[in-house]
Amino acid sequence: MSKRARPELDPGQLRALAERGAAALPQPPASADSDELRRWHELQVSQLELDMQQQALAELQSERDEADSMRLRYAALYDQAPAGYLSLDEDGAIARANLAAAELLQCQRDQLFGKRFEQFLAPQAQAGLRRFLARLFASGVRDVMEAPLFDRHASDGASPLRHVRIEANLDAEAARCRMILTDMGTPGLRDAARLRAMQVLDSIGEAVLVCDAERNIVSVNHAFVTLTGYPVEEALGRNPRFLGRPGAHDAGYHAEAMRQLREQGQWSGDVFNRRRDGSPYTAKMSLTVMRGEDGAISHFIGVFSDVTAQRAVDAALLRWSRELDARVAERTAELSESREQLRKLAEHLETIKEEERKRIARDIHDELGQNLLALRIDMSLLSQRTGARHPRLHQRVNAALDNVDATIRSVRGIMNELRPPVLDLGLPAALEWQAAEFRKRSGLACALTLPDESDCANLAPETAIVLFRGLQEALSNVRRHAGASRVEIVLARTPGRLALSVADDGVGMAADQGQRGGDAFGLISMAQRVAAQGGSLLIDSPPAGCGCRLTLSFDL
Repeated sequence: MSKRARPELDPGQLRALAERGAAALPQPPASADSDELRRWHELQVSQLELDMQQQALAELQSERDEADSMRLRYAALYDQAPAGYLSLDEDGAIARANLAAAELLQCQRDQLFGKRFEQFLAPQAQAGLRRFLARLFASGVRDVMEAPLFDRHASDGASPLRHVRIEANLDAEAARCRMILTDMGTPGLRDAARLRAMQVLDSIGEAVLVCDAERNIVSVNHAFVTLTGYPVEEALGRNPRFLGRPGAHDAGYHAEAMRQLREQGQWSGDVFNRRRDGSPYTAKMSLTVMRGEDGAISHFIGVFSDVTAQRAVDAALLRWSRELDARVAERTAELSESREQLRKLAEHLETIKEEERKRIARDIHDELGQNLLALRIDMSLLSQRTGARHPRLHQRVNAALDNVDATIRSVRGIMNELRPPVLDLGLPAALEWQAAEFRKRSGLACALTLPDESDCANLAPETAIVLFRGLQEALSNVRRHAGASRVEIVLARTPGRLALSVADDGVGMAADQGQRGGDAFGLISMAQRVAAQGGSLLIDSPPAGCGCRLTLSFDL
């Protein structure tokens, strides 16, 4: 038996099938051995599979019945449609037809299949139909034509022929031409319909002109007379070129319009015309063609309206838009230049500030530090000499010595804040010192992970300063805002890249906080300093209460 995909069942259906299968099989005796139990279990599984397959087959049969029902409904709608439907193969033979098409062609539907459609048209229209079908199968573009039907019941040949309108499109996958046939009636009925159409055209506000195959005007409506100023008798028989302004269009404009009109059956665009009194105007023109029974162009129809004011407004809007674009571009260039200048100025200020810190720290160390050290030496000697002979003076000297020691510690702290001397020992040593100072001042647990010293040996001094200052700012933010209990610092070196990350388990921060004002100026300054060295700053903060990670990375 071939296997098929098992239908998915919910737990309730599985239990029901299991209970049904268990009830259908005899229960194993209480003294059954393991082989009998295994065979009983296999029988249960087989019963379940059979039930599931039966249910799947029932569902498949239901879907097949529903598809058959939909197919029958579609076939009924197709057969009973009021419009005539035909399907032709590439040879023009009828492959499918409904009842309305059979009635229109005056033939039993069963007798239509296999016959060429052109034999139901008047002889003068058969060549046009062949060209129509060839063009449709070649291009696949929907097309329309009118043709007279062959009257099988006329004996004298003098009866007027009924015309049909054929709307066709191509089903490329099936290589079939699908047609909709509409009964257009006899020539008398068509003439009455054309008269009604002309009455409608006279009542609309757009100008309409109709030209014959030689492009001479044969009909115009009342709006044409109102717009152009030419009465009907002056327009009939003339080529529409007399409406145009000489030299207003580029060379070849009208030739290209006619080429597109003949190939595609329609064209639209602006034409620059003049009225009978010589006043210029711009017309929005739409041209279409009408084809005769042989497929050749029989008439041209043009519909146009005065759009001079609209085009003037469009030109003014375009001119203002271009001026605005130019101003925006100019202003954007100025802002970009100003931003670049501000960036360079900020970078220069940071460099100057770092150099000034280094100079002040050196001056404090060289001048104030040495003076304090000399003072402490003198105070120590004085304390030794006054120890036994002048107890009260010895006590005062020791107090002054304690003040000198406190001052030396304060001066050392100021120097470390300005620029710690440990930076001269390399970035890893500076980061260890900074982590130790953070533990001492904050009381928080701080873990530090460093690479080998050789990985940081050739690091540029400017990059080392940026990483050190970034760590200072990050630890300061953790101490003041994070509410964390633990901080983890990792300096990692990968091929071609060095990254410093500072992570805490505090309250976290908004992802865009570094771009806002207020307390975020430290982060903004850090981002600018990192960008100046070609690095990147990333702030990753999960949902509130899950901490924050700040990463500075540089390409080496």
